Amino acid sequence: MADFYTVESFSPRVSLGYLLRRINKLGIARVEAAFDGCDISFTQWVVLALVSSEVATTCTELSRNMDHDKGALTRLLDQLEERGLVVRRRNDEDRRVSRLSTTAKGREAVADLARRVVDVWNHILRDFDREEITRLIDTLGRLLDRMEAPETESDR
Repeated sequence: MADFYTVESFSPRVSLGYLLRRINKLGIARVEAAFDGCDISFTQWVVLALVSSEVATTCTELSRNMDHDKGALTRLLDQLEERGLVVRRRNDEDRRVSRLSTTAKGREAVADLARRVVDVWNHILRDFDREEITRLIDTLGRLLDRMEAPETESDR
């Protein structure tokens, strides 16, 4: 495929980086507002959801998935562990690594608060049809796979 962007046509309104960053920032603000008054913050819920779904089972994986500082995540995990929502277990093969899992109480919190996230996104997507949403998710999934793949010499 020929290059999509040219220097002359490139602007924030057509920049994937800009659009994805704005969508992320605005989406987080809306979902965080839906968590006002909850005893679990949206960030805590995201950690619980990622651990519960096994997308991330170590602090390093959480840090990579959330683009969060490991120190801040450690403090957040301390809070979740104190509240009985998360358990850390030392890895038998590598004692430097702790495996994370959610407790029954943590999984219950994920399920209970998921409605808030679902409602926000359903409201945002209300003018899109199912096919458009499915195509967007598929496209973003492909883009994510491409971005996570190791860069090869031919990519440069």
